[in-house]
Amino acid sequence: MRSLKHTVKKLQRMNSQSHVFFLVFVLVLAFAVALLARHYVFEPLKMTNNSMYPRHKENSFLWVCKLPQCIDQVKKNETVWAELRNHETLVRRVIAMPGDTLHISDKGFIKSGKFRTLWRGENAFIESRDIYVPKKGDTLHFDALNDVEQDNAITLLHEQGVNFHIKTTLWQGEREINIDRVGSTKLSNRQVSLQEINVLPWQDRRLIEMQIRQSEPGNSPIKLRRELLHEADSSLINEIVVEDDCYFLACLRGNHCVDSRETGYFTKKRLLGRYVEFPDKVKAFIQKKAKTWLTSK
Repeated sequence: MRSLKHTVKKLQRMNSQSHVFFLVFVLVLAFAVALLARHYVFEPLKMTNNSMYPRHKENSFLWVCKLPQCIDQVKKNETVWAELRNHETLVRRVIAMPGDTLHISDKGFIKSGKFRTLWRGENAFIESRDIYVPKKGDTLHFDALNDVEQDNAITLLHEQGVNFHIKTTLWQGEREINIDRVGSTKLSNRQVSLQEINVLPWQDRRLIEMQIRQSEPGNSPIKLRRELLHEADSSLINEIVVEDDCYFLACLRGNHCVDSRETGYFTKKRLLGRYVEFPDKVKAFIQKKAKTWLTSK
Protein backbone atom coordinates (compact mmCIF):
# COMPACT_ATOMS: atom_id res chain seq x y z
CA MET A 1 0.00 0.00 0.00
CA ARG A 2 2.78 2.37 0.93
CA SER A 3 4.55 1.54 -2.33
CA LEU A 4 1.39 2.28 -4.30
CA LYS A 5 1.01 5.70 -2.67
CA HIS A 6 4.63 6.50 -3.46
CA THR A 7 4.05 5.57 -7.12
CA VAL A 8 0.91 7.70 -7.34
CA LYS A 9 2.70 10.73 -5.87
CA LYS A 10 5.60 10.24 -8.25
CA LEU A 11 3.25 10.15 -11.27
CA GLN A 12 1.40 13.24 -10.05
CA ARG A 13 4.65 15.12 -9.63
CA MET A 14 5.91 14.11 -13.06
CA ASN A 15 2.69 15.43 -14.65
CA SER A 16 2.51 18.66 -12.68
CA GLN A 17 3.16 22.02 -14.36
CA SER A 18 5.97 22.80 -11.94
CA HIS A 19 7.72 19.60 -12.85
CA VAL A 20 7.40 20.36 -16.57
CA PHE A 21 8.73 23.86 -15.98
CA PHE A 22 11.63 22.43 -14.00
CA LEU A 23 12.54 20.01 -16.77
CA VAL A 24 12.41 22.78 -19.39
CA PHE A 25 14.59 24.97 -17.19
CA VAL A 26 17.13 22.16 -16.75
CA LEU A 27 17.22 21.53 -20.51
CA VAL A 28 17.71 25.22 -21.32
CA LEU A 29 20.39 25.52 -18.67
CA ALA A 30 22.16 22.41 -19.96
CA PHE A 31 22.02 23.78 -23.51
CA ALA A 32 23.47 27.13 -22.41
CA VAL A 33 26.23 25.43 -20.44
CA ALA A 34 27.01 23.22 -23.44
CA LEU A 35 27.30 26.27 -25.71
CA LEU A 36 29.59 28.05 -23.27
CA ALA A 37 31.70 24.94 -22.78
CA ARG A 38 31.92 24.40 -26.55
CA HIS A 39 33.06 27.97 -27.15
CA TYR A 40 35.36 28.59 -24.21
CA VAL A 41 36.38 25.23 -22.74
CA PHE A 42 36.21 22.26 -25.11
CA GLU A 43 36.81 21.86 -28.83
CA PRO A 44 35.88 18.71 -30.79
CA LEU A 45 38.52 17.84 -33.38
CA LYS A 46 38.36 15.40 -36.25
CA MET A 47 41.52 13.54 -37.18
CA THR A 48 41.97 14.03 -40.92
CA ASN A 49 44.91 11.64 -41.32
CA ASN A 50 46.74 8.74 -39.68
CA SER A 51 49.66 10.77 -38.32
CA MET A 52 48.63 9.85 -34.74
CA TYR A 53 47.66 6.22 -35.42
CA PRO A 54 47.12 3.99 -33.45
CA ARG A 55 46.45 6.44 -30.59
CA HIS A 56 43.96 8.44 -32.66
CA LYS A 57 42.59 6.92 -35.86
CA GLU A 58 41.78 8.82 -39.03
CA ASN A 59 38.23 10.29 -38.99
CA SER A 60 37.94 9.79 -35.23
CA PHE A 61 36.89 12.67 -32.98
CA LEU A 62 38.70 13.83 -29.89
CA TRP A 63 38.06 16.57 -27.37
CA VAL A 64 40.61 19.11 -26.28
CA CYS A 65 40.41 21.45 -23.31
CA LYS A 66 41.30 25.04 -24.24
CA LEU A 67 41.49 26.51 -20.73
CA PRO A 68 44.89 27.90 -19.65
CA GLN A 69 44.74 25.55 -16.65
CA CYS A 70 44.56 22.56 -18.99
CA ILE A 71 47.53 23.73 -21.04
CA ASP A 72 49.49 24.38 -17.83
CA GLN A 73 48.96 20.70 -16.92
CA VAL A 74 50.35 19.27 -20.18
CA LYS A 75 52.69 16.35 -19.52
CA LYS A 76 55.12 14.32 -21.56
CA ASN A 77 53.59 11.78 -23.97
CA GLU A 78 50.19 13.51 -23.86
CA THR A 79 48.29 14.66 -26.95
CA VAL A 80 47.96 18.38 -27.65
CA TRP A 81 46.38 20.60 -30.25
CA ALA A 82 48.88 23.15 -31.57
CA GLU A 83 49.20 25.92 -34.13
CA LEU A 84 51.87 26.22 -36.80
CA ARG A 85 53.35 29.60 -37.70
CA ASN A 86 51.19 29.70 -40.85
CA HIS A 87 48.13 29.35 -38.54
CA GLU A 88 47.33 25.79 -39.60
CA THR A 89 46.66 23.46 -36.68
CA LEU A 90 47.69 19.89 -35.93
CA VAL A 91 47.38 17.23 -33.25
CA ARG A 92 50.64 15.82 -31.90
CA ARG A 93 52.12 14.21 -28.79
CA VAL A 94 54.62 15.88 -26.47
CA ILE A 95 57.93 14.01 -26.36
CA ALA A 96 59.98 16.68 -24.56
CA MET A 97 59.03 19.38 -22.07
CA PRO A 98 60.66 22.75 -21.31
CA GLY A 99 64.09 22.13 -19.77
CA ASP A 100 64.34 18.53 -21.06
CA THR A 101 67.25 17.13 -23.04
CA LEU A 102 65.90 14.93 -25.81
CA HIS A 103 68.01 12.22 -27.45
CA ILE A 104 66.96 10.99 -30.90
CA SER A 105 69.13 8.29 -32.43
CA ASP A 106 69.58 7.52 -36.12
CA LYS A 107 67.72 4.27 -35.41
CA GLY A 108 64.60 6.07 -34.15
CA PHE A 109 65.21 5.52 -30.46
CA ILE A 110 63.94 8.38 -28.27
CA LYS A 111 65.03 9.16 -24.73
CA SER A 112 63.90 12.09 -22.62
CA GLY A 113 64.36 11.58 -18.90
CA LYS A 114 62.45 8.42 -17.96
CA PHE A 115 60.44 8.53 -21.19
CA ARG A 116 61.87 6.08 -23.72
CA THR A 117 60.35 4.69 -26.86
CA LEU A 118 61.10 3.51 -30.39
CA TRP A 119 59.83 5.92 -33.03
CA ARG A 120 58.93 3.54 -35.82
CA GLY A 121 59.54 4.89 -39.32
CA GLU A 122 61.60 7.89 -38.13
CA ASN A 123 64.02 8.78 -40.91
CA ALA A 124 64.72 12.51 -40.52
CA PHE A 125 67.64 12.05 -38.13
CA ILE A 126 70.51 10.84 -40.29
CA GLU A 127 72.75 11.03 -37.21
CA SER A 128 72.00 10.82 -33.49
CA ARG A 129 71.56 14.12 -31.67
CA ASP A 130 70.94 15.43 -28.16
CA ILE A 131 68.57 18.40 -28.21
CA TYR A 132 68.00 20.75 -25.30
CA VAL A 133 64.42 22.05 -25.23
CA PRO A 134 64.59 25.53 -23.68
CA LYS A 135 62.31 26.96 -21.03
CA LYS A 136 61.21 30.54 -20.53
CA GLY A 137 64.09 32.75 -19.36
CA ASP A 138 66.89 30.52 -20.67
CA THR A 139 69.82 32.19 -22.44
CA LEU A 140 71.05 30.21 -25.43
CA HIS A 141 74.59 30.78 -26.70
CA PHE A 142 74.33 30.24 -30.43
CA ASP A 143 77.96 29.21 -30.99
CA ALA A 144 77.62 26.49 -28.33
CA LEU A 145 74.56 24.84 -29.91
CA ASN A 146 74.69 21.81 -32.17
CA ASP A 147 73.30 21.98 -35.70
CA VAL A 148 69.76 20.88 -34.79
CA GLU A 149 69.62 23.29 -31.86
CA GLN A 150 70.86 26.12 -34.09
CA ASP A 151 68.06 25.47 -36.58
CA ASN A 152 65.54 25.61 -33.74
CA ALA A 153 67.11 28.75 -32.25
CA ILE A 154 66.84 30.50 -35.63
CA THR A 155 63.16 29.58 -35.77
CA LEU A 156 62.68 30.96 -32.25
CA LEU A 157 64.29 34.26 -33.21
CA HIS A 158 61.93 34.59 -36.17
CA GLU A 159 58.98 33.93 -33.86
CA GLN A 160 60.25 36.53 -31.39
CA GLY A 161 60.29 39.12 -34.17
CA VAL A 162 64.06 39.66 -34.37
CA ASN A 163 65.31 40.95 -37.73
CA PHE A 164 68.60 39.31 -38.64
CA HIS A 165 70.51 37.63 -41.42
CA ILE A 166 72.77 34.57 -41.45
CA LYS A 167 76.40 34.42 -42.50
CA THR A 168 77.85 30.98 -43.29
CA THR A 169 81.55 30.17 -43.50
CA LEU A 170 83.37 26.91 -44.27
CA TRP A 171 86.10 25.54 -42.00
CA GLN A 172 88.54 22.68 -42.05
CA GLY A 173 89.49 22.25 -38.44
CA GLU A 174 90.43 25.79 -37.32
CA ARG A 175 91.28 26.96 -40.83
CA GLU A 176 88.70 28.81 -42.90
CA ILE A 177 88.48 27.65 -46.51
CA ASN A 178 86.67 29.08 -49.51
CA ILE A 179 82.89 28.83 -49.18
CA ASP A 180 82.71 28.34 -52.97
CA ARG A 181 83.57 24.67 -52.32
CA VAL A 182 79.91 24.26 -51.42
CA GLY A 183 79.00 24.79 -55.08
CA SER A 184 80.70 21.52 -56.04
CA THR A 185 78.37 19.44 -53.85
CA LYS A 186 74.99 17.96 -54.70
CA LEU A 187 71.69 17.37 -52.94
CA SER A 188 69.16 15.05 -54.59
CA ASN A 189 71.25 15.02 -57.78
CA ARG A 190 71.30 18.81 -58.15
CA GLN A 191 74.09 21.29 -57.58
CA VAL A 192 73.95 23.23 -54.33
CA SER A 193 73.67 27.00 -54.71
CA LEU A 194 75.54 29.39 -52.42
CA GLN A 195 72.34 31.45 -52.20
CA GLU A 196 70.56 28.64 -50.35
CA ILE A 197 73.31 27.57 -47.94
CA ASN A 198 72.08 29.89 -45.17
CA VAL A 199 68.60 28.39 -45.06
CA LEU A 200 69.24 24.69 -45.63
CA PRO A 201 68.19 22.37 -42.77
CA TRP A 202 70.84 20.65 -40.69
CA GLN A 203 70.57 17.33 -42.55
CA ASP A 204 71.42 18.94 -45.90
CA ARG A 205 74.27 20.92 -44.38
CA ARG A 206 75.66 17.74 -42.85
CA LEU A 207 75.55 15.96 -46.22
CA ILE A 208 77.42 18.89 -47.79
CA GLU A 209 80.10 18.69 -45.08
CA MET A 210 80.51 14.96 -45.68
CA GLN A 211 80.93 15.44 -49.44
CA ILE A 212 83.57 18.15 -48.99
CA ARG A 213 85.36 16.00 -46.41
CA GLN A 214 85.70 13.18 -48.93
CA SER A 215 87.32 15.41 -51.55
CA GLU A 216 89.38 17.75 -49.35
CA PRO A 217 92.92 16.61 -48.40
CA GLY A 218 93.79 16.40 -44.72
CA ASN A 219 92.27 14.75 -41.67
CA SER A 220 90.65 17.76 -40.02
CA PRO A 221 86.83 17.79 -39.88
CA ILE A 222 84.82 19.98 -42.25
CA LYS A 223 82.30 22.32 -40.64
CA LEU A 224 79.82 24.87 -41.94
CA ARG A 225 79.67 27.57 -39.27
CA ARG A 226 76.88 30.10 -38.96
CA GLU A 227 76.75 33.54 -37.41
CA LEU A 228 73.61 35.57 -36.77
CA LEU A 229 73.86 39.30 -37.47
CA HIS A 230 71.38 42.06 -36.66
CA GLU A 231 69.76 43.40 -39.81
CA ALA A 232 70.13 47.02 -38.70
CA ASP A 233 73.85 47.21 -37.91
CA SER A 234 75.26 43.72 -38.64
CA SER A 235 76.24 43.31 -34.97
CA LEU A 236 76.68 39.73 -33.80
CA ILE A 237 73.81 37.89 -32.11
CA ASN A 238 75.17 35.15 -29.89
CA GLU A 239 72.97 35.28 -26.79
CA ILE A 240 69.30 34.45 -27.32
CA VAL A 241 66.92 34.95 -24.39
CA VAL A 242 63.98 32.55 -24.66
CA GLU A 243 60.68 34.37 -24.12
CA ASP A 244 58.36 31.38 -23.73
CA ASP A 245 58.44 27.73 -22.67
CA CYS A 246 59.17 25.37 -25.57
CA TYR A 247 57.90 21.87 -26.36
CA PHE A 248 59.05 19.22 -28.82
CA LEU A 249 55.98 17.75 -30.53
CA ALA A 250 55.92 14.64 -32.68
CA CYS A 251 53.52 12.48 -34.63
CA LEU A 252 53.29 8.75 -33.92
CA ARG A 253 54.18 7.84 -37.48
CA GLY A 254 57.85 8.44 -38.07
CA ASN A 255 57.57 9.84 -41.59
CA HIS A 256 55.26 11.81 -43.88
CA CYS A 257 54.02 14.18 -41.19
CA VAL A 258 54.91 17.67 -39.96
CA ASP A 259 56.21 18.06 -36.41
CA SER A 260 59.08 19.64 -34.44
CA ARG A 261 61.66 17.89 -36.61
CA GLU A 262 60.65 20.23 -39.41
CA THR A 263 59.14 23.26 -37.66
CA GLY A 264 61.32 23.47 -34.55
CA TYR A 265 60.03 23.91 -31.03
CA PHE A 266 56.42 24.80 -30.32
CA THR A 267 56.19 27.66 -27.84
CA LYS A 268 53.54 27.50 -25.13
CA LYS A 269 51.49 30.27 -26.71
CA ARG A 270 51.03 28.03 -29.76
CA LEU A 271 49.51 25.20 -27.72
CA LEU A 272 45.77 25.57 -28.24
CA GLY A 273 44.50 22.69 -26.14
CA ARG A 274 45.16 19.45 -24.32
CA TYR A 275 43.40 16.20 -25.21
CA VAL A 276 41.01 14.92 -22.54
CA GLU A 277 38.67 11.93 -22.28
CA PHE A 278 36.84 14.01 -19.71
CA PRO A 279 33.64 15.07 -21.62
CA ASP A 280 32.46 11.51 -22.18
CA LYS A 281 33.07 10.70 -18.52
CA VAL A 282 31.15 13.80 -17.43
CA LYS A 283 28.25 12.87 -19.69
CA ALA A 284 28.10 9.37 -18.21
CA PHE A 285 28.30 10.79 -14.68
CA ILE A 286 25.41 13.23 -15.28
CA GLN A 287 23.24 10.53 -16.82
CA LYS A 288 23.88 8.24 -13.87
CA LYS A 289 23.06 10.96 -11.32
CA ALA A 290 19.89 11.99 -13.19
CA LYS A 291 18.68 8.41 -13.31
CA THR A 292 19.37 7.97 -9.60
CA TRP A 293 17.50 11.20 -8.76
CA LEU A 294 14.41 10.25 -10.80
CA THR A 295 14.16 6.74 -9.39
CA SER A 296 14.50 8.00 -5.84
CA LYS A 297 11.47 10.30 -6.08
